[in-house]
Amino acid sequence: MRFFSILLFLALLPVTAQSSEDVEDVLETINPYRTDTRSEDVEDVLKEWDLDRIEKYSISNNPIYLAEKQNINMSRGDLITSALYRNPVFQYQTQFLPLSSNGFQNPFTTGSTGGPVEIAPAVYQDIDLAGVIQQQTKVAKKEFLSQIAAFEDFDRMFRLRLRQNYWLYLYVTELINFQKEFHENYNDLLELTKFRAEKGDISPLEYDRIFLEKIRIEKDYKESEILRSQVAKDLRFLIGISPKSKILTLKGHLKYVSSKELGIKMNEFNIEDRPDLKGLQLKVAKNRMNIELQKKQGGVAPFVNLGGEVRAKGNESYAGVFVTMPLKVFDRNQGNIFKAEEQYKKSILEVESKKKQIYAEIRAAMRELESREELLQGYDKVKLIDKNREVQEKYRLAYIRGASNLVSFLEAEKNYLTVLKGYYEQIYLYFNAIESYRAAVGKLGMINE
Repeated sequence: MRFFSILLFLALLPVTAQSSEDVEDVLETINPYRTDTRSEDVEDVLKEWDLDRIEKYSISNNPIYLAEKQNINMSRGDLITSALYRNPVFQYQTQFLPLSSNGFQNPFTTGSTGGPVEIAPAVYQDIDLAGVIQQQTKVAKKEFLSQIAAFEDFDRMFRLRLRQNYWLYLYVTELINFQKEFHENYNDLLELTKFRAEKGDISPLEYDRIFLEKIRIEKDYKESEILRSQVAKDLRFLIGISPKSKILTLKGHLKYVSSKELGIKMNEFNIEDRPDLKGLQLKVAKNRMNIELQKKQGGVAPFVNLGGEVRAKGNESYAGVFVTMPLKVFDRNQGNIFKAEEQYKKSILEVESKKKQIYAEIRAAMRELESREELLQGYDKVKLIDKNREVQEKYRLAYIRGASNLVSFLEAEKNYLTVLKGYYEQIYLYFNAIESYRAAVGKLGMINE
């Protein structure tokens, strides 16, 4: 029995060596992206946070984001499984059991014909001679890194959506602010026009015309409020906070800041920063390693089964060892090897396709950003908003004094609103283009943290 114990110990020894050597290297070098899942209500302090602070809170508390992050830990489980050595098999036999016409007798007594009962415990252990487990661990490591890259790409798109909704919310808020001001001014103007119409200074038709214009402005104002509530719903979802009946208040307002001041350097980018490209490149490496894995599994002797047993019969005891080896005559893993080679070729083509797609995205985002900024620079150069406001105030004052007709006044008011809306829309689209460009070059997400 002592020999049996020694054999069992030797059979179990590779399990510890394989798992500790291959798994811990990856688990120590790969950051598991720990998160903070605080559940405090933050809406009351959102108005004090800038966009970066909101983004940081969102990626730490949004359930959808955290659920996607769990894929990394799930992939880590596959990595651990791939590195584990095969389990030994314990076998126990009892032979030469005496029989009689009445059935089994005491199995530990001497039978009339077979002599003493034989007891035979044995242990079997597969030995990895070809390095199959080591190779499949390497493949699993690449798959693990690929899963991390996939999450980084999700993180990039999540932040892009959050930031674009943030700028959209500021844009709609600016619309509401000046539309509300115009709505209040038209209410005052309507009262004044009604008074002048009753005195006979102006035609009652002018009062009706201003009333209709006030209805149009009120319609635009209410539609902007509806749009803000819809954007607020998306923002609360992305930030990871519960819906509230009150209006969402955010810090900041739309103001043009040059791309140079924001630290954006056009034409200085590296597509290797894109996590989706990084993920495809890791798949190429994994598929290349998988070819070698399939070849090892189809080799002459990927695993050899080593066994040992002890037999005791009466006063006699025997020990023995044996080896079994599969003969790779027919099934040599040809199909899986062919499939792995084709997957490798496919993954190379996917990388080439992704590179062309990324270059196209970057160039398109760059052209849009340059055009948006050039337009805003032109607005600032001519002081468009100041001039537009000056013209609007002059026409309003002239109409109140009776020095201008109603048609000219309403046209000036409409032009002022149109220019204001267009200006703030361009600022929103400019910041939206900035976020799109940063996401396109891979500078928006976890790789910069």
